[in-house]
Amino acid sequence: MAARINMAHSQACLLHNDKQPIRCSGTLRKGGDCLNRAYGSFAPGMLPTCRIHRHQQKRRGRCRAPLHCGFECGRLCEWKLHGTELCLDHREHRITCYFLKIPVEMRLRIYQLLLPDRPIPARYEKSSLASDGGGVYTAILCVNQQIHDEAAGLLYQTRVFSIELHGDWLSMCNLSQNNAQHRCFGFQQHPVEGHQWQQTTLPRMILGQQGLSTASNQTQTKSPNVAANLAIEPIWNAPLSNRYFDMIQSFRIEIILPSPNAWWLPNSHVASHKASLSRLLDYCDHLHRLIGRLRTMQRSISRLDIVFKFGNGYLNREDAFPTAQFLLRPFRRLHNVANPSLLSIAIQDPHGYVELLTPDQASTPTSTRLGVFLDHLYGLMTSSQPSPELPVFKAYWQLTRLLLYMKEHYRHTDPKIRKIARLLYSARYMREVEDRSGFRAIWNQVVETWTDCLHEYVDFQRNMALSIDAIHGTIQNGL
Repeated sequence: MAARINMAHSQACLLHNDKQPIRCSGTLRKGGDCLNRAYGSFAPGMLPTCRIHRHQQKRRGRCRAPLHCGFECGRLCEWKLHGTELCLDHREHRITCYFLKIPVEMRLRIYQLLLPDRPIPARYEKSSLASDGGGVYTAILCVNQQIHDEAAGLLYQTRVFSIELHGDWLSMCNLSQNNAQHRCFGFQQHPVEGHQWQQTTLPRMILGQQGLSTASNQTQTKSPNVAANLAIEPIWNAPLSNRYFDMIQSFRIEIILPSPNAWWLPNSHVASHKASLSRLLDYCDHLHRLIGRLRTMQRSISRLDIVFKFGNGYLNREDAFPTAQFLLRPFRRLHNVANPSLLSIAIQDPHGYVELLTPDQASTPTSTRLGVFLDHLYGLMTSSQPSPELPVFKAYWQLTRLLLYMKEHYRHTDPKIRKIARLLYSARYMREVEDRSGFRAIWNQVVETWTDCLHEYVDFQRNMALSIDAIHGTIQNGL
């Protein structure tokens, strides 16, 4: 720490013995500092000002910035209650906060008393973030940027953050996004909900809610390069700033499937099966976006827990295990996960009780297949190398981008474009099961449909040219 300046040193040191005139400490009406020469202080203990700003009283202090000579600057500056005294020349200088000079063990103990000590749930409802049922006191950590940075690193690197997928909603830290309207091309912005989360002041202090991307709105603007500008891999735009999201090392993914009665009103067994599969594929779309966001993180994930919660329509274990296995397939694209785990599969009965299932509880064929799949999945997720590329997955999202480009080019409703959209919807299942032959057949239908569309356009141009020539001949001969 630099020593206080003394009179003898200030007269001998070239860094301190400057003859610069004292400038006015007043502020102009339009903003900015006054550049006039100060005539003196018009009140004891206050900064000197010019005569124009003599009514602007600012408490006087001395600049604490250390110079190369080993002493503090010592120039006059404004004294602030919650700030370091720095002059105009050293206002960008960063001085270590006094709190950070406390031993690290004591600081960690203080942070433990102020920060949440429980896993951060996706939706708070009435639960407390403290294990003793009390509140969290994070607002006090906002007074200093250095304290904030250290506390943020401790919170995000040591706590488990839950991400919940429920229907078309992805929730995290009581912030939700509705994904129903842009399943293929992005998420729709949704306002923050949950007053209890806002009352904790945690987002104000650390979480730094990020303005959601307007990429889905930008895609509505016609551009010849729209297909080239979109990323092939879908990425979830989390309602949390990238800086803090990338700090997180432990995640808990909660996949909640309500009762199938809330999804559809089937008229037949075939319609029921089709609606169920469609809903599961919607869940896979959202999971792929979540996995895409996790793949962008530079550091490895130390812990990833997965939990399934089924509604009372999945009372049969023979249905729960295959469904969970199908929804786990998007996680094959993850790597650098130190400790992946399928914690539980919860099934709710009509009376509201929940039964916890794990693959090793029963020796049924479905649970055995799930156990074999988990061994393979954990091997891919814990590997330091990226998982092998899935050609059908890449081709599907390329086809999605191509269809978006077609929709942008043909703004009118074209039956053939709608047919291609239906084929794309069917291709989602081929994407999940990596059925190359099935996807190739769908691609051939897309090419065939597009070829028919081009032939119709050529015929239309030919007929238009003949009609124009006929009208032109009539005008030339008869008029």
